[in-house]
Amino acid sequence: MPPTQPGAHPTPPGIPPTRPTPDVQSALGLRSGSPGVRTATTEAAPLSRVPEWRRVVSVVVVVLLAGTAGLAFDGVFALSALIPVVAVAAVVPGAVAYALARVLPLWASLAMNLLAWLTAVSATLFRAQALVGFLPSPASVRAALLGVRDSWKALVTTILPAEGDGRTIVLAHFLVWAAAVAGAELALRTRAVVLPVAPAVPVLAAAVVLGVAGPGSRLPSAAILVGLALVLALVRAARSVRTIVAGLPLLACLVLVAVAAGTVLPFAAKPYDVRQLVTQPPPRPLAGVSPLDQVSAWLQNPYRQLFTVRSTAEANWRLAVLDRFDGVTWTSSAGYLPTGGRVPGDGDTGARDVVEQQFTLQKLAGPWLPAADRPQQVSFTAPITTGLMADPATGMLASAAAAAREGSTYRVISGIRRYYAAELREAVPAPDQAALALPNGPDGRTAPQRARLATIARKATAGATSPMQQAVRLAAYLRKHADYDVNSPPGHSYRSIQFFLTEAKKGTTEQFAASYALLARSLGLPSRVVVGFGPGKSQGGGVRQVLAGDVLAWAEVEFKGIGWVPFYPTPARSHAGESGDVAEGVSKQRQAVEQEISSENSKPAPTPKPHQPTQKPSAHKDGHDTEIAWLPIAGALLGGLLGGYLLAVTVLPPLRRRRRRAGDPQARVAGAWRQTVIRLRTAGIPASSGVLTAREVATLGVTALGPHANDPLTELANLANLTRFGDAPVDQAVADTAWRHYADVDVLVRQKVAIPRRLAHRLAPGSLLR
Repeated sequence: MPPTQPGAHPTPPGIPPTRPTPDVQSALGLRSGSPGVRTATTEAAPLSRVPEWRRVVSVVVVVLLAGTAGLAFDGVFALSALIPVVAVAAVVPGAVAYALARVLPLWASLAMNLLAWLTAVSATLFRAQALVGFLPSPASVRAALLGVRDSWKALVTTILPAEGDGRTIVLAHFLVWAAAVAGAELALRTRAVVLPVAPAVPVLAAAVVLGVAGPGSRLPSAAILVGLALVLALVRAARSVRTIVAGLPLLACLVLVAVAAGTVLPFAAKPYDVRQLVTQPPPRPLAGVSPLDQVSAWLQNPYRQLFTVRSTAEANWRLAVLDRFDGVTWTSSAGYLPTGGRVPGDGDTGARDVVEQQFTLQKLAGPWLPAADRPQQVSFTAPITTGLMADPATGMLASAAAAAREGSTYRVISGIRRYYAAELREAVPAPDQAALALPNGPDGRTAPQRARLATIARKATAGATSPMQQAVRLAAYLRKHADYDVNSPPGHSYRSIQFFLTEAKKGTTEQFAASYALLARSLGLPSRVVVGFGPGKSQGGGVRQVLAGDVLAWAEVEFKGIGWVPFYPTPARSHAGESGDVAEGVSKQRQAVEQEISSENSKPAPTPKPHQPTQKPSAHKDGHDTEIAWLPIAGALLGGLLGGYLLAVTVLPPLRRRRRRAGDPQARVAGAWRQTVIRLRTAGIPASSGVLTAREVATLGVTALGPHANDPLTELANLANLTRFGDAPVDQAVADTAWRHYADVDVLVRQKVAIPRRLAHRLAPGSLLR
């Protein structure tokens, strides 16, 4: 061990002794061969080898970043299908990049990762096209590349979450894989602190853009991504594990502030939907015989088994909604879109009873799939798992697969609307002109039956004092003045309905429902026809067998703020001809509500006019502006200010330090001294370069930090004085020496000052000005 100079203090472990260049030594009065002093070279010291633990942790964080960004696609795909895809796409490329970083050059590592991606997608998403089930083939490679190119088109034109088949989910697989590869290579081959985070950001952006119309929120994923980005920056920039541990609480605070501020941002509740920029393809209509035309055929073969259903509650099973009438028949204007299971809501926020169902199809023909009231979730279970379609407007379900017939099983979660007299009593019809249309006859002339229907409707609802009372009394009138007869001839044209109401006065559920819809439209009540089935016969264990004879049609009337309210004009078969108090398909709770509304004598309300739009209330009624939610706005501003402050005190000091390290040699030496003075203040030393001389500051520093600080502080003070007042030349080697002295002082301050005190000093407002 070399001897030290008399009066000099031994250098602490981990701090190599340094020395200025010969010219500067001469100016400072130092001898070139002084023992214990290392002569500085004319070149900067080489970068030290990155510890292996730091490399491993960096890659792990990058993998988590890519995985978090990929899981943000949970608004696009079901989470159950997304998790395995994202796990493979994030972990495998990170492991490959780490294994090859010190073996192969960058271009070779990227080529190996591309080959690994093609193998992974062939073995997982496109096994049917792969060689021996997992090796890439021309067919699997083509399918993967076409999926990456075209899947976004399908995703912006479908009901989200989409089906997680290989043709669409391969986009998420590719984006996550690319982000993991790019992030891992940047973390392993560069010393950039934040740059390895960048590849995950476009993945999150793509998930946000594509998943706006899907369920859930992308805010948790964004918050986790921010937290992981800060962790990665801390891992790559911190000098020790202690610093990393000390910085984690600050990172947690930053993430919490970002989450709190994000929930109250103006665009958080209603983000912009990029689908508005895309020309949507026309929804797919369903061809085939109208279910209303099949009612008589079903009734003539009443014991034909159509389907079984296991349900948590008894309900009517809705099959099809028919909203267009051309004077001869009722058809549907519904357009179906592919769905991965979610069925969009109708905007009605009323009370609903959640009912779970499992259907097994038997002899039910046609593409329509029965379900209770308004479905919310649907999924095939056997023998196929794809091909589901839904109409966003009505919630009707259908199958695009021809195999979805006998033996097919699917599950549905529905919300059955529960109505109360208080909300129905004052309801007004919705301004839906399409649901009020009464078309002319085939020759273009006004059908003569229209006037007759209007007369019957006014007679049936005489004395009604509100639109809802009109709707209730109209259903009761039909149940009382006509009989249910399964042998009645089919048909629901103008002429058939007039014959049913005025002469035959008996018919099937087809005529009762169609008559109600036409009579309601003549009163100014927007209406449509629904075809479905009754609950069926219980088979025990919650299973019900639904037969063709259980077919049931009813009508729905649309009310503003409530939506489509069902009415059941068909009399119960066991009470046919006895009274109008018992309806086929209506629950006891709903029947009690209708009886209460029908018997009320409330203040008369004007009869709604069919073609008069409802005037929207002014946003400035009575001269007052719309109330502004000041509390969320104030919270957002406060959270934004706090987050901005924390970001500033975290980012600005490192940026200033980096700027001071750059530039010409004299500026670099001055910058090293300035940074040293700032670090001494952290230790509680009242150091001020504007009041005390450099030697006085160095003396105070040695007193506070101990004898190990003597050499770096004294020599750095001499260099600062030389730079400011001396005439000796200063080169980059001298500047490097000054910054090494600063690094020595920084180590001593970290050893001397506790972490909480250093953190408080970093968060103080003064750190923004230093």
